[in-house]
Amino acid sequence: MKGIRPFSASDAFYLLENMSDGFYMVDREGTFIYLNDMAYRILEREGGNLVGCNVWEEFPEAESQLRRIYEKAIREETRFLTEIYFEPLKTWFEVVGQPVDGDRLAVYFSDISRFKTAESQLEFLAYRDDLTGLPNRRASLEMAGDFIREDREFSIVLLDIDGFRQLNDLYGHDTGDRYIEVIAERLEKLVRPDDVLTRTAGDEFLILADCTDLDRLDGWVKEILKNISTPVKLTPTFNFSATASIGISRHPEDGGCIGELLSMADTAMYESKLKRGNCFSIYHGKMRAKLERRRIIEDDLFSGQFCEKGFHYVVQPQIDGTDGSLIGIEVLSRWEHPELGPISPFEFIQIAEDSGAIEQLTRRLLDMMLDEAGKWIGRYRDIPKIAVNVTPNLLENKMFYSNLIRKLRKNGVSPERFEIEITEESELLSSEQILSNLRKCQKAGMTISIDDFGTGFSGLSYLTNFPVDKIKIDRFFISLIGKSQQSEAILRSIITLADGLGLEVIAEGVETAEELHFLVAAGCPHVQGYYFDKPLQPKEFEEKYLAGRHAPAE
Repeated sequence: MKGIRPFSASDAFYLLENMSDGFYMVDREGTFIYLNDMAYRILEREGGNLVGCNVWEEFPEAESQLRRIYEKAIREETRFLTEIYFEPLKTWFEVVGQPVDGDRLAVYFSDISRFKTAESQLEFLAYRDDLTGLPNRRASLEMAGDFIREDREFSIVLLDIDGFRQLNDLYGHDTGDRYIEVIAERLEKLVRPDDVLTRTAGDEFLILADCTDLDRLDGWVKEILKNISTPVKLTPTFNFSATASIGISRHPEDGGCIGELLSMADTAMYESKLKRGNCFSIYHGKMRAKLERRRIIEDDLFSGQFCEKGFHYVVQPQIDGTDGSLIGIEVLSRWEHPELGPISPFEFIQIAEDSGAIEQLTRRLLDMMLDEAGKWIGRYRDIPKIAVNVTPNLLENKMFYSNLIRKLRKNGVSPERFEIEITEESELLSSEQILSNLRKCQKAGMTISIDDFGTGFSGLSYLTNFPVDKIKIDRFFISLIGKSQQSEAILRSIITLADGLGLEVIAEGVETAEELHFLVAAGCPHVQGYYFDKPLQPKEFEEKYLAGRHAPAE
């Protein structure tokens, strides 16, 4: 085009000399033909002259990484891009080569160390726990996979801190973080050189242990549990101690893939939690049946089909021991499973709580019970007070109160005829939402009672911090009447305390005349237990307690 000067050799030379990248050209034998000024600077050869010198003789450390690539590029006339680490300069380079006329190679290279450093930092963060600096779950899974591919014998030791959530709830996450840091430091001192300690969750650690011998594992894991249970000084005035539950699976004895081994270790850990104490379990074949049983229960809970699979409720009468009159009923859940047979409430309620299905289970129980109560009201005008145990998860829901009131109104059940039982759990004490819901329920006329009083987190804390109307004395104390003077003294103290606070009191698990006489004499005539009646099916209860004592509605 007229007026535009054509691109010349001097222009090309100017561009090469002022590039921000290094540039050089070599022949087929690797002899330097040309280097720009930046190449000399990057290679720290300023003031020298490398033209005519052989690249592999001048920079032998690069030969193993680049020579074959150079020769292939010239031979096949193909461009290449690669990265190398040049040890003498402690530098990462990106190297690009372009063949020229079949016997020369133009090479561009630049320092990419800062990018590689950033990449390494990102990789570190991706594979490290940011609180403890230990490898995280992702790293532990990849390392376990490597061990399996190498056919190494090793054990997966899964460790869960019991009660850690309560520490976080009551004292804050900063305190919880400090506790975890101390536990991580203790564990690091206990693992052996070939073991890998990782933190996989908030209160969960996983150790890839270079040992499968049962006797060696036994002694080592007991030492871990001992260290975990030693109190941790978190502030000048506050020490916290906790127990741990540990589950162990072994490779290759228990499985050949990481998924199987983790599942088995988790099953063994669950077994330890059921024992409720500083203990561990090593996976064995019988646990597989337990795991399958748990899977079936969880599947039915999450599918929402548990009622169709035999979930139902029974009611146990609550009686005034002075005259035998009915004063209320407690709703108790039951499960007759078509495949598994009868499932204990202790089993399926625990699984529901662990899996997060307890809220759905309690909602369904309320729906069934209140629907039946509405029918009783239609037939007999009046019904006894209905007591239902409500979990912290459900009480935490902002819509709990409004949903419950709607269910009561729908079925014509007065709030005065409904009783909410809560168990002594620290989660309740730390939740403003739960406290708000309970106050609303009490204001509407519902009764708030503490179930199994005296065996939970802190009975006195509940009496002073919650809108409580009633306490239910745990059957443990009742069973010791006539056997333990100390237990009888505790019972009298609880009854006196309740009377002094203006609270109702009822005793659970009353089975003998001796127990009833003691309780009535001590000032607790309201009882529940087999001495008067067992838990009954709703129809059976209706026929026995309602049809004969209440006139049917006209």
